[in-house]
Amino acid sequence: MKPGGRRPIGTRTAQGQLGAYRDVLALVTALTLLQGAMAAVSVVMSLSLLKAGVGASGIGLVASAYSAGFLAGTLIAPLEIARIGHIRAFTLLAGVAALVALSLPVVRASVPGWAILLSLAGLAASGMLTAGESWIANAAPPQSRGAILGFYHMVSKAGAIAAPFLVASAMSGLAVFMLVAAFFIAALLPIAATNRSQPALFAASPFGPRRLLRAAPASVFAALCAGAVNNSVAQLYPVYAADFQPGDPAGFAARLNGAILIGAMLGLWPIGLLSDKLDRRLVIAGAAALGAAAAVGLAVFAGANSQGIVLLFAGIFGAGSLSYYAVAVANAADRARPEDITSMMAGILVIWGAGSIAGPPVAGALMQVLPGASGLFIFASLALGLLCVTCLSRIAISPPVPADAREPFGVSPATSLAIAGIDPRGDAQQPDLFSAPAAN
Repeated sequence: MKPGGRRPIGTRTAQGQLGAYRDVLALVTALTLLQGAMAAVSVVMSLSLLKAGVGASGIGLVASAYSAGFLAGTLIAPLEIARIGHIRAFTLLAGVAALVALSLPVVRASVPGWAILLSLAGLAASGMLTAGESWIANAAPPQSRGAILGFYHMVSKAGAIAAPFLVASAMSGLAVFMLVAAFFIAALLPIAATNRSQPALFAASPFGPRRLLRAAPASVFAALCAGAVNNSVAQLYPVYAADFQPGDPAGFAARLNGAILIGAMLGLWPIGLLSDKLDRRLVIAGAAALGAAAAVGLAVFAGANSQGIVLLFAGIFGAGSLSYYAVAVANAADRARPEDITSMMAGILVIWGAGSIAGPPVAGALMQVLPGASGLFIFASLALGLLCVTCLSRIAISPPVPADAREPFGVSPATSLAIAGIDPRGDAQQPDLFSAPAAN
């Protein structure tokens, strides 16, 4: 460029987009470490309790307590963040979560003790997500929200995939509990070191379940099933891994978790793009059927020595079962007025939270009754099959939303009420991480 000349528009636009990513990089890094800590908690909880002689039903109850704490944190964290600010709230909750991790060995095999401590860990993790995601929502410029949401979703999943492998390398004695605490403390560091000013708090007020049922019943059923099935698998898959590979339960659990999450990441966008062309309820039914079929395969091969086949089925399960929640949110957004979309999305998340509390005790009880750990995926296949039938029945009862009235599909992680502030639906159409840039 000549001295004194004007910078080309395309260059300014590209630099603006890169600047938007730089503005949220520390926050995304912190939340990626937090996702790793949450994934590590699941592995440590299941395998530690299993090693101490606690049955699958007891582990399911502890997982339910963690989910109850998570949902409670989603609802009450905005009040605490508004009182003391994002950085102080994030620091406080990271300290609580780290203390919980270090206190777990003290309660040994006590199911009530683990349940109380992990409910606190769930509350802390949810509050940290609320603080971080509301900050991202504030920092992301309106024209880049879709792209930044996709970027955050993809990068944060890397933490959830990597953490169980690190846990597997330290699965002995007190080291594993120290590692979980270290993850929570590490998530604190980028937030404590940032020099950016704290934003005003954003957290959506959710619609009640009656209003959601009237507007988008298929989305309510899908969110409830996603919470029940996906959270049960996320919390109890290490028990399945220990039954399948007793010689290396932590290592196989890490591989199984990685296969499920990679399948989810690969399946999300094709299923989402398909949902922009077809009735979204039909896409939910198809994804649920795919997940149910893969769950049957995982149950059938639970007692076989076929690790490659099990990991393949795990990837297919992730592609089906972990992808339709975002389609359910899109279906609900289609049926809401633009000014109501944020509250609609927040209400769907609360429904997901209710399912995440109800699912693990039922799945744990089935794992206790049925031989091996196949009960986890039998539960998943039954629930997903019921969801498929429910969505097909809704298609027969009510017409789809016309194509020209639909909001574009977007990523919708089930994390905090603040995630709705990053979602661009209801705003002017804009590109996301996987689409071409909008014309200037």
